[in-house]
Amino acid sequence: TFVVCAANTDAAVPRRAVSDEQIIAQGQLVSSGTYGEIYQHGVTIDPSFLKVMESAYEAVQRVTGLKLDTAPLGSKVRVYVSDSVGPSHVWKGYQHPSDPKAIIFLNPRVYLGAMSGKNATHIHELTHLFTWRFNSHTLREGFADYVALRILPGAAVGPNPAGEPTPRKIPTEVLEHLGTTKPPPEWASADPVRRSAYYFASYQFAKYLIEMRDLETFMKLYVSENPEMDIKSLYGLGREEAVQAALGTRS
Repeated sequence: TFVVCAANTDAAVPRRAVSDEQIIAQGQLVSSGTYGEIYQHGVTIDPSFLKVMESAYEAVQRVTGLKLDTAPLGSKVRVYVSDSVGPSHVWKGYQHPSDPKAIIFLNPRVYLGAMSGKNATHIHELTHLFTWRFNSHTLREGFADYVALRILPGAAVGPNPAGEPTPRKIPTEVLEHLGTTKPPPEWASADPVRRSAYYFASYQFAKYLIEMRDLETFMKLYVSENPEMDIKSLYGLGREEAVQAALGTRS
């Protein structure tokens, strides 16, 4: 099932006027296909968006080599496009593993960007469903951006629009989270500047690790219960060394 929730790109997370549960209860089915279903809530969605989502589904499978874990998630992805949603998220957001479901929520801006091929946030959220078991939030977000940008190079993703200059300096508090099992900080949702840096640095870190070895090695780190220690055995670098190598002059 697809469930996509769109976000205001490069903005702080606004308080939702309507809950995800209400969106699901009130959503209207637009189209249904092999891998998912598209719903609209407060907006009118072109049924052809189903083709965009199903193409993205196949692309995520191809890039990651993974299949959707249908036992806990369900057999189809439900995607809800709603004008009542802020940033894109999967069901339960950062707490998705506590109640895994193949549901994504997209706002109209992300939906329109996906239709035009200029925004890859829908691919980022789909990747979360294929990799829903995780221990490091930064590896999770970084990998989702990596897959999204492999499929749609140069597109906007989440809080980082296309064409925006990369951050020149990454705040220390962001660097301290990379590759750790620390929970996502409150400011990763509330502070637009640090939120952008958090996602950018997570992407750069994941991209560096994948390109340094390969995707198979990265996925071993991704599923590790102690990535801060296992990065040494997998990459021959301590976490701080890897962060410096990945972000170097930006840190």
